[in-house]
Amino acid sequence: MKVIYEKTNSPLVISIPHSGTDIPQDIAPLCNLGAKREHTDWALQELVTPLSETTLAATVSRYIVDVNRFKPRAGKTTQPIIPRIDDVGHQLFNNYPSKQKQADWLERYYTPYYVHLENLLNEKLEQHERVLLVDLHSYDDKLFGTSNIILGTRKKQTLNQDTLKQLRLLFHEEGLTTQVDTPFSGGNIIATFGKQTRIEAVQIEVPYSLYLEGHSLHPERATT
Repeated sequence: MKVIYEKTNSPLVISIPHSGTDIPQDIAPLCNLGAKREHTDWALQELVTPLSETTLAATVSRYIVDVNRFKPRAGKTTQPIIPRIDDVGHQLFNNYPSKQKQADWLERYYTPYYVHLENLLNEKLEQHERVLLVDLHSYDDKLFGTSNIILGTRKKQTLNQDTLKQLRLLFHEEGLTTQVDTPFSGGNIIATFGKQTRIEAVQIEVPYSLYLEGHSLHPERATT
């Protein structure tokens, strides 16, 4: 992971958990090179750079360790943090990692993301009464029947209604339509930090068509 930019006078922190493309050298031999890893949140780091806001981005691929997924909980069905299959059902690993390796990967990539993000948020809380965490994602709108900006709030649990209204208005002023919690309501990142005192959190999903053509970045569509 890396901090792209650190701005101390703003109460905003941006998290980008799914733009990483790295496959560590010691993990690569386990991987099925024929698997598809297409639903990466391409080029979001470049998208936010002009904003000069504090931003934490995962560098390891979500297809190795997905830092936005929930840890297993009793009585709850969750998607594995270390995914087994790609978007079309192919196995991601020729040899799925042992429990020991899984624990090691989580210790190396999953836990540090949360520790680092918490530290950034705490630094902001020392300077501001309230802090906003934006967990930024993108999605292939050809697959979902919508090209709206999607605001995930965990069914309005992580963001107060006034802040939600302000966000929707900001997008509306730029000619962008928003919808809330459908089809994405937010993952473990906003669920973890959005329930903390003085922190609000929202997952923002940007459609590929707004800023990508194929896998080419169109920054002129994304700087407002």
